[in-house]
Amino acid sequence: MTKEKNEANLKNENTLIYFFRATVAMSKAQILIVGAGPVGQLAALLLARQGIASRLIDRRRHLPTAPKAHAVNPRTLEICESVGVSAEAIRAEGASANDAGWVRFMGTLAGPEFGALPYERQDEAALSDTPYPLTNIPQPKFEAALEKAINAEPLIELQRGVACIDTREEANGVMATLEETETGVRSESHYDYLIAADGAGSQIRERLGIAMEGPEALQHNIMIHFEADLTSLTDARPGVLYFVFDPSIQGVLIAYDRASTWVLMHPYDPGKETLEDYTDARCLALVTHAIGTSAPSIKICNKSNWVMSAQVAQTYRKGRIFLAGDAAHRFPPTGGLGLNTGAVDAQNLAWKLAAVLKGEAGDGLLESYETERRPVAIVNSEQSLTNAAKIFDLVAVIQGFEPDKAQAQYEALAANIGASETLACAVEAQRPHFDSFNLQLGYRYNSAAIKGAPVLQTGAETDISNYQPSWEAGAHVPHRWVTHAGNEKSLLALLPVHSFTLLAGPQAHGWCEAAHEKQLNIVKYGEDFTDTLSDWSDLTGLMPEGALLVRPDGHIAMRLARPSADHATELNAGLASLLSLA
Repeated sequence: MTKEKNEANLKNENTLIYFFRATVAMSKAQILIVGAGPVGQLAALLLARQGIASRLIDRRRHLPTAPKAHAVNPRTLEICESVGVSAEAIRAEGASANDAGWVRFMGTLAGPEFGALPYERQDEAALSDTPYPLTNIPQPKFEAALEKAINAEPLIELQRGVACIDTREEANGVMATLEETETGVRSESHYDYLIAADGAGSQIRERLGIAMEGPEALQHNIMIHFEADLTSLTDARPGVLYFVFDPSIQGVLIAYDRASTWVLMHPYDPGKETLEDYTDARCLALVTHAIGTSAPSIKICNKSNWVMSAQVAQTYRKGRIFLAGDAAHRFPPTGGLGLNTGAVDAQNLAWKLAAVLKGEAGDGLLESYETERRPVAIVNSEQSLTNAAKIFDLVAVIQGFEPDKAQAQYEALAANIGASETLACAVEAQRPHFDSFNLQLGYRYNSAAIKGAPVLQTGAETDISNYQPSWEAGAHVPHRWVTHAGNEKSLLALLPVHSFTLLAGPQAHGWCEAAHEKQLNIVKYGEDFTDTLSDWSDLTGLMPEGALLVRPDGHIAMRLARPSADHATELNAGLASLLSLA
């Protein structure tokens, strides 16, 4: 098939997609999404790009003001870009790599430094594996960027100040009872499916009776959000996380913006005190103590209590209701994996729901959501738990094991930091905590929605940092800088979220003709893109006549390694199997 025919096909397909969106927009929402945090927002946008209308509700009347999560990793940024939310604009809103490129282990912010490590891969070296390195941005800013796109999308109805207080399964959908949180007015509405993205304390999950597996309460913490300009204290030691080890004021200082926005995470004992005991005056004293010196104009903005857990839901689905994000898994914040794991949940689930609703797939496809995503959550949960445990190992080195001698141990170590090999080893042991590149990009799927995926052995993710791009079935298509229409761009930018894509070798004419008959997106090496560093076979391990079938979420569904006696029959059979139609 010629390049001109391919472009015409894409143009016609896009016209049909936008017509379909407009048609659906005039009908009722097909999916209810409960929880308008980043996971719910991304789910709504991904569904809209598939032409599926949704209603997105949140019990909060306004966007949160507390900074909450801050690390938005490469895969999440790639997902944002795929739905039309500029990843570069998000990165521009975040802290610079210089400001947020380090983790420091301190006595207090102004006190001794016991060691430092780079915080994830935010430099230009990461550009060989992703077009958008990780950024640190306060969650409210991230949500605001997503909400701007939501407000411009006619297929999404966003309502704040609305809670889902009950659900009832019906033969062809879910009946949801909604309540306006301010007036108490209730209504019932019917939806084809419901996505519960209502957070770690998900009421929907609780009502469904879905249990969580793993430790429920590792540590109780108070989050103190404050505003202060601490650049004078940190210009010589910039960073995003400052772990504080003074025995009298343990915790973590998070620098969302060193010139203005900070959080102190401080452990507390709920058996002896409550959130109400943390008055502004007490919080100010704790913050001042953690800083280690008087700081001008500290303003206490928000405070809340939270429980560190490491749990994954036993099941991600009950009937027509699906759990996503923190409703499905809650991790320790050590690793910044929670929000980002939820973003990929949304990516995985959205295209499958859309395929079923459009009659392109059978219900069995929806079973692959849990099959694919739950193992990823288990790995991420275990790694977050390991990260948290290693921090406690560092506490033991700095303070010792005897509480009454902690201050003396701390002061002795602080007086001669460079002489302690034990300290240096304990700091180095934290490195995987802050370099999870392989967890962010290297996860793979093995399910009925993948054909020919290699079996992954338990514990295969032992090296969480060393990402090795893979072109095997089940892996995500690797990022490559390629030339397209005379411009350099990521290969990922050529993979639309609304369609399967045939990524074809330069002589894969038979597969291209078969894909054209199925109205799939076609991206052909040598015509639609070229890679100046590798030819097709070196890149993919396929003959020039071979091709890859790529799902809307960017994962390789199957490798079409060689020409077929009947390309159309083989491609159709493969798609039918992947989509649970056969």
